[in-house]
Amino acid sequence: MSRRMMIASMGLLVLLSLFNLVALLLNTSQSSRAAVGGTKYEDLVRDPEFTRAVQSIVQDCKVNVDLAILKC
Repeated sequence: MSRRMMIASMGLLVLLSLFNLVALLLNTSQSSRAAVGGTKYEDLVRDPEFTRAVQSIVQDCKVNVDLAILKC
């Protein structure tokens, strides 16, 4: 590989890494607020039966409905 190609490849890798860093810092993704069976997200969060159902599906995981976090 010539020196010019090596420099171009390194420049491209640095540029892609910078784009990746910017995407991570901006983090434009939003958490899901899906409704189930016509029930609003807020109602599902407060429903203990729904919480138990989710916990039984993911068995060894813990569900924190206040923060909408699933830890396995």
